[in-house]
Amino acid sequence: MMFTKRFFRPECLPVVGIAICSAVALSGCQSMTKQPSARAKPSVVTAPQPIAAGKSTLKCTGIYACEINRIGTLSVIDQSTHTPSATLGNHSQETSPVTVTPLMSKPQSKSTIPNYLVSFPSGQHVVATRFYLDEDLTTVESFSFIHRFESGKRYELKAYRQIQKTDYSLLAQSAPTPLCIDLYENAELTNQWCKKPNQQGALSNEFVKVAL
Repeated sequence: MMFTKRFFRPECLPVVGIAICSAVALSGCQSMTKQPSARAKPSVVTAPQPIAAGKSTLKCTGIYACEINRIGTLSVIDQSTHTPSATLGNHSQETSPVTVTPLMSKPQSKSTIPNYLVSFPSGQHVVATRFYLDEDLTTVESFSFIHRFESGKRYELKAYRQIQKTDYSLLAQSAPTPLCIDLYENAELTNQWCKKPNQQGALSNEFVKVAL
């Protein structure tokens, strides 16, 4: 749920200022990848559109690409085509409670998988997602969770490798880097799940919710 510092003169570099519900992790799959950069704050959508009453929105980022495959019983993004499910197109907006909007965000890698903002009825839902952990999109982490989404709130899932900052032992350095997924509600971190190394030194098979 995956630095060399440079200094610039202040006059040459403009400064840019960059969601509380219970949640339970349900599942997760294997992962072996390269290590990208550490966790960053959720991306901010420029001039976001108003959210309709009784609706919530959800998007995902990291590590190289991601997609929201299912919300409740409704398929959202097809795993084979990486595009909106045909079941969405078979419904008018009045009868289909879930809609998707392409996100115009800069690609993080060579990935050609598009990203979408999903709008859906607020309430408790099981959400199934897939995160791609390498540039070739061959290593996939499946992650599902249950959450009560509040009306009018914007949510974001963000996957990243958790960099170890304090344990410099050889054992710690040789262990796989923990894989974490954060859930943001209106840009505020509310839930976090991680896969951490077990006693055998390999990453655990399931995501564990982390106390914040």
